[in-house]
Amino acid sequence: MDVARSKQGGGFKTLLRKKNFVYLWLAQLISMTILNASNYAIMVLVEEVTGSTTLVGVAIISFSLPALLFSAPAGVFVDRLDKRLILWGSNCLRAIASFGFVISLLIDARQLVPAYLLTFLISSIGQFFTPAESSTIPLLVDEDELMPALALFNITFMTSMALGMIIFAPLVLSLLPTFQLFSLTVQPVETLYFLIGLLYLVCAGLILLIPPRAFEQHAPRRPVASGEDLATQSLSLFGNIGSEMRQGWLFIRQNKPLLLAVVQLSFAGILLALVAELATALVTRLFLLPADTLAFVFAPAGIGLVLGSLFMPRITRRLGISRSIFLGCLGFALIILLLPLLTVIARSLQPVGWNTHPLFLGSAALIMFLGGIALDCINIPAQTRVQEETPEWIKGRVLALQLMLYNAGTIPVILLTGAAADLLGIDRVIYLLSLAILLFALWGFFYERRHPPAVCLQEEPEEEYGHEEFETEADEISR
Repeated sequence: MDVARSKQGGGFKTLLRKKNFVYLWLAQLISMTILNASNYAIMVLVEEVTGSTTLVGVAIISFSLPALLFSAPAGVFVDRLDKRLILWGSNCLRAIASFGFVISLLIDARQLVPAYLLTFLISSIGQFFTPAESSTIPLLVDEDELMPALALFNITFMTSMALGMIIFAPLVLSLLPTFQLFSLTVQPVETLYFLIGLLYLVCAGLILLIPPRAFEQHAPRRPVASGEDLATQSLSLFGNIGSEMRQGWLFIRQNKPLLLAVVQLSFAGILLALVAELATALVTRLFLLPADTLAFVFAPAGIGLVLGSLFMPRITRRLGISRSIFLGCLGFALIILLLPLLTVIARSLQPVGWNTHPLFLGSAALIMFLGGIALDCINIPAQTRVQEETPEWIKGRVLALQLMLYNAGTIPVILLTGAAADLLGIDRVIYLLSLAILLFALWGFFYERRHPPAVCLQEEPEEEYGHEEFETEADEISR
């Protein structure tokens, strides 16, 4: 069944001939790039103004916390309101907030409270864009194009991080001059946020190029009473968010293959966050290299992520979704286990200068490259399974709940892993992490054997899926 599901069409070339899909893809590429640039800029700004690592951490929380707080309620709105309007409106609102950032910095660049609040606001608005975008992808492509489409969006997600944090923001901040505008002194950071605001407007324009008919659902939406306007719908949704969220969770819980895919996708995201957290410690404490070699050491992992995304449709077609995820977990567990073992072997063979020997550096680069591919083997097939198992009428809630689960799991895992690395050492933490990934792979394997996936009927109306039963069970849980 997995092989049948993974059957591919014309790949990326076919997708790039679909104008509506290209408009959505470009909107994602630009918006994700400037979002990462904005996150980079706030961290640099706080560091320059305060020199405090703690306050830089507050900046990170300000753009990370909204995903935990608002992603699930945002999914309710995405399922019930016009996705095109949400995509367009979220970009317009983020543009306005970015221009507000410019005004705040021009008034007093050393006042960080408005910067924190505006960063929180921009990230909160983005929680509506993400599930709306993800649930729109299946509407713009054919069924056999879904895997390549998700792979392309995954490549874009990875690429946008590099474009925003490594290229766009650093270049603007370092190359653009400070200049006078009337009586105002405009710093590069203000210019950066002004450009970010303009680019959000470009994204809004790209969404408008997609005709409304392209967003038509395969399943009927909630009936809207005659004369019911957007404001009335929104107020109604505010009163039903709790029920809608419970409904989404009950749907996930009752669909066991979907529940497994949601957990696997969240697990892949947490692994990426752990890699980012442990990267500096791995380079400086395990490899005993300077911190400024971090980009060089981890560049092969980024290359592996991008190339793995390109070839993942073909890999999944051969192996199937379930086997790809299982082998990805096993592979990543083995690959990270090789890192501390590699240092032990290198030290025993050449006690002096082992960490700069070309053979050691080449081996480490190969391990990093394979690790990026292994992460793709978990991430992209799990994304595809979530899309396949979720009908259109509840897709936004499911995707938003997955984001909430990912963020809820990331915060404690990062805190515990960081503390463990300081107390036990980076090598022991890697051994424990490898064991945890292996156990997760085995759990997923046996769980799926008990609950094999079944084809999801995308055109089945909401009422036939037991809408009233969901509400009744949700009410019982709330009581």
